Amino acid sequence: MDSELPHVTKNRNERKHSRNRGQRLIVYAAVLKLCVASFYIGYRNTAFEGKIDVNAAVGGSVDADVRSDCATDVADISELSESMRRKISQRTEEELARGGRGGDQTRISNGKLFPDTVRGFAVGALRVSTDEMLGRYDFGVPVKKLEKKGRRSDSMMQGDPESIILYNTLASVPSSDELGRDAIHGINGVVAKSSVPDAMERCDTLNVIFTALNNDTDCHLLIGDFESYHINRWLRMPVFDSRNKKNRKLDHALPLRHVGRITQNKNGVDIFELPDVWSSFKYRKKGFLLEHFDRMRTFLENVDDVLKDVKDILTRRNVVRDNTVVVLTVNSGQSELLINFICAAKSRGIDTGNVLVFPTDEVSFNLARGLGVAAYYDEKNFGKMPMGAARAYGDIIFANMMFAKVLCVLYVSLLGHDVLFQDVDIVWFKDPLTYFHDKSNTAIQDFDIMFQHDGNAQSRYSPFSANSGFYYVRSNKKTSYLFTSLLYHGAIIRKSKSHQQVLVQLLNEHSSMFGLKVKVFDASQTDMFPGGYHYHQHWETMHAIISGKSNAYILHMSWTENKVNKVLFFRQMGEWYVHDKCIGDDASNLIDGNVADGALVEQCCSAEPIFSCHFKDKPSKVPCPDSPRIDPLKRRSFW
Repeated sequence: MDSELPHVTKNRNERKHSRNRGQRLIVYAAVLKLCVASFYIGYRNTAFEGKIDVNAAVGGSVDADVRSDCATDVADISELSESMRRKISQRTEEELARGGRGGDQTRISNGKLFPDTVRGFAVGALRVSTDEMLGRYDFGVPVKKLEKKGRRSDSMMQGDPESIILYNTLASVPSSDELGRDAIHGINGVVAKSSVPDAMERCDTLNVIFTALNNDTDCHLLIGDFESYHINRWLRMPVFDSRNKKNRKLDHALPLRHVGRITQNKNGVDIFELPDVWSSFKYRKKGFLLEHFDRMRTFLENVDDVLKDVKDILTRRNVVRDNTVVVLTVNSGQSELLINFICAAKSRGIDTGNVLVFPTDEVSFNLARGLGVAAYYDEKNFGKMPMGAARAYGDIIFANMMFAKVLCVLYVSLLGHDVLFQDVDIVWFKDPLTYFHDKSNTAIQDFDIMFQHDGNAQSRYSPFSANSGFYYVRSNKKTSYLFTSLLYHGAIIRKSKSHQQVLVQLLNEHSSMFGLKVKVFDASQTDMFPGGYHYHQHWETMHAIISGKSNAYILHMSWTENKVNKVLFFRQMGEWYVHDKCIGDDASNLIDGNVADGALVEQCCSAEPIFSCHFKDKPSKVPCPDSPRIDPLKRRSFW
């Protein structure tokens, strides 16, 4: 059996067949080059570019008489400069292509992949291995796998994934005569394959475009015009009022019309619906936009004082380590998750002295101090924040807390410190800062901001799919402006009820416009920073954590609807360290005015995990066969 891959053998056979058909033309090509060379030698001290018609020079044919006439000029070829040789070779190839290379080649663009009418922005193309490309260049995005284990969709491509390099001009085409010819003409009308280094040999600029996989009716339009780094989206969808949710269906009979880039094909909903100026103009009730103006006014009037206070706390408590601060924000409704984070770290002997908590109410401020961590209560900006726990992802309490997530990172970044930001529903297995501070880890040193992979493939999170509940950001002018811009977008954060969605789109814009280097740890790297996606769907990762064979630094209980379930999931994972008396309303009984620094650790923290079974279809430290199911999509138990 032939051990070579089918598509490799096919390409080689095509190339061999094409060469056999062209053996006669090879002789003609050599002679034609000699003739053109002779013509150039006679006039090489004069301007010649664009004035030579090779077909006219050889009388439209190459025969024995022509070879005889040109033979005397063979010795003069060595005198040609390298650039002149290349121009002669290039022009010869074009003339040969114009005359036809035979077979399928004559049916496409006079023997070229692209006709002269698009020569201004497309002269050739080559295929390269996507894996090889991503192995050589880290574009920061997580890698999306095409197939699910054990099956392959008929619509998916066969073989290893490949990418296409489009050459803008002849100057960018590979210098190799053979590869350059294949880039321009293809092989029997098919885009030829190349290694990444060879294909990109003369690419001094690389514009990278990510596109969705297997979108059946998607097309891409390339127009040679003023350069743009944005995608304009057009859909065959009816015109509808923004308040009318009906009649929003893709209809092939309709003409294409311009819509927002995040408009969904299936229902026409624009996920980035803009915030209203007035909630009720008649009653002068402000909408999200005007409410955000009020918040911005409060921020701007107090930012200098707040920065001074935060700097004082960082210095007085010696929070900054290796120029980095671990930042969290919490309200009293999420307080037990903060307690669990501190208690779990202490049970493993991990120092939390570099943690700064930004509580949004006085109760959680005293709680943080009682746990022995530095805390700053920005009462002017957070004083009206909700105190309860979010009942579900995206509700009004959840959306309001997103504003605090923006400010706490911005404050520390403006003071010149790197930030490891995380939500409170996280436990550390080992200090993650050791990963980010490891100078020998050269692969991440050039990135400005690095995220845990969220696992969500929706277009509103593409292409980064960054989880905004765990990320490391270096303090520099690019990241400071990023979070300043995020602050300006506060109204749409509240409207969309998603800090993550808005941040990801700003990552796209700032990466393109300002060169912000963004890194999201993809499927091959997320065993270090697993989250809710892994907990609920990637059980191989969870078994590795439970068995102690994982490289994980943390576990983030994201992708979980509410706090109640987060607590239950942590308990059966053996990652819950909080005594019952410190949970919920009972915790307020422990806080009477100002609490002494660290006084609550002994009362609230268990040295050993507090385990209990709850759901057989969720990961657990030990089997829970007698527990009920919670996930209707799961048909089997974890064990």
